[in-house]
Amino acid sequence: MNNDLILGIESDEKELVGWVFLKDIDYAHGRASIGILLSSEARGQGYGQIAMEQVIDLGFKQLRLNKIYLTTRGINEQAIALYEKIGFVTEGKLRNHAYVDGKYVDTYFMGILASEWNK
Repeated sequence: MNNDLILGIESDEKELVGWVFLKDIDYAHGRASIGILLSSEARGQGYGQIAMEQVIDLGFKQLRLNKIYLTTRGINEQAIALYEKIGFVTEGKLRNHAYVDGKYVDTYFMGILASEWNK
């Protein structure tokens, strides 16, 4: 059984601008991974934050998860700033974990707990 939840993200004009998902939902351990994919035109307009907050809320309140986590490349400063604004904390760093544009970069493991979610 596939324990993933994938939802589309609509713009104010009702156009599909991306996807947000909870992946590898593990009810026994109360955790899931979250991810988001936005079209380049939709970035920086607030859609990512709104979509992630709605799915996090669903994960904690309806699916009764205890933790939602993600990984991101350390060079993705815009994404890290968004995740921290939402309430994620860096739990660890995998050094030189990915090879991007001719160099090795770190990968950050970030998480948020249900007890930390106050929206």
